[in-house]
Amino acid sequence: MAKRLEKPSSLPEILGAGRLASYRQDAGRLNRLNAILATYMDAGLKPLVHVASYQEGVLSLACHNSSLAGQLRYLSRIYMQQLRQHDEFCELVRIRVVNTATTVAGPSPSRPRLARLSTGTATLLAELADTLQGGEVSEALRRLASHGDGAEKGPKPESTN
Repeated sequence: MAKRLEKPSSLPEILGAGRLASYRQDAGRLNRLNAILATYMDAGLKPLVHVASYQEGVLSLACHNSSLAGQLRYLSRIYMQQLRQHDEFCELVRIRVVNTATTVAGPSPSRPRLARLSTGTATLLAELADTLQGGEVSEALRRLASHGDGAEKGPKPESTN
C-alpha cells in the first residue's frame, strides 16, 4: 500500500521538484529558441514553424506540410548564418526540418466514407469494360463498377465476350 505524505506540499514545491522542474526548464529553453527564430522568419511562417529540439549543434524545426518543409530546407543556410550570431545558437552546425504531418505517431485521421456508385453508373462502367475486351483499363473499370450500390460482395466472374 502506498505511503501517504505526512504533510501537504505547496504548489511551488511541486513545480520545483524532480522531473517537472526539468520539463519546465526545457519548455522555457524552447520558448527562448522559438523567440529568436521568429525574429528572422517571415510573418506568414512564424505560426507554422516551431523548434522541436536543439541538441549537439542540430536544430530541429517542425512544420505541418511538405511544401513548407521544402521551403525551410532551402532557407536553412540563411537561417544558420543569422542564428549563429546568438549565444544560444553559437554551436549550430545543421538545421533539420521535420514534417510532423507524416511523422506523428498515433491513430490516423479517419477518412470520410465515400458514397457508393449508383446502380446505373456501375452498369455503364461494366458495359464499357466489356466493350474494351480486356487490358488494364478494362480491369480497372470492372473494379470501379464493383463499388456500385447493387454490386455483390466478392470478385466478379470474368466476361466471356
